[in-house]
Amino acid sequence: METYYMIYRLVEEGIKPVVAAAEVKRLQLVVHDFDPKYSNYTEMLGYQIDIEVAYKDVDPADYDGLLIPGGRGPEEMRQYKEVLDLVGYFVDKKLPLGAMCHGPAVIWAARPVKGRRMTCYYGIRPDLELAGAEFVDTPSIIDGAIVTSRGWPDLPYFMPQFLEVLGAAEK
Repeated sequence: METYYMIYRLVEEGIKPVVAAAEVKRLQLVVHDFDPKYSNYTEMLGYQIDIEVAYKDVDPADYDGLLIPGGRGPEEMRQYKEVLDLVGYFVDKKLPLGAMCHGPAVIWAARPVKGRRMTCYYGIRPDLELAGAEFVDTPSIIDGAIVTSRGWPDLPYFMPQFLEVLGAAEK
């Protein structure tokens, strides 16, 4: 859900998003939700999405911003050197970088976050704090050019902040 929300919000602003993954193919997305019967989130099959470019073929200089959705995807994403290099490029150049839910884990896998103010899914808060960031329990937070959010319920707060940072970078 959050992946498509991000895409549609960018399109509404006249921005052409490009979706990348390990390989160009049709990718199955999943939907995470919370059910009071369970102690953790549930997972169901969601929509599929067509991947436009493989990580290895992404030239970060061609892009104005980078968004990392959450869920289990970031666990896989941070295993790819190309992803860590891409995220590192955006951090080093202070370019707009947004990550939500489990997405911030890709940021601290790519670059130190010591001293940053960030938020993330509660389940990885200990990891964020061990990485040296200050966890801020808020729907979305801006730290420099990095915008982080706790999860999909916070999308209405996250995307305006990301678009704000993206707009400031374009001026």
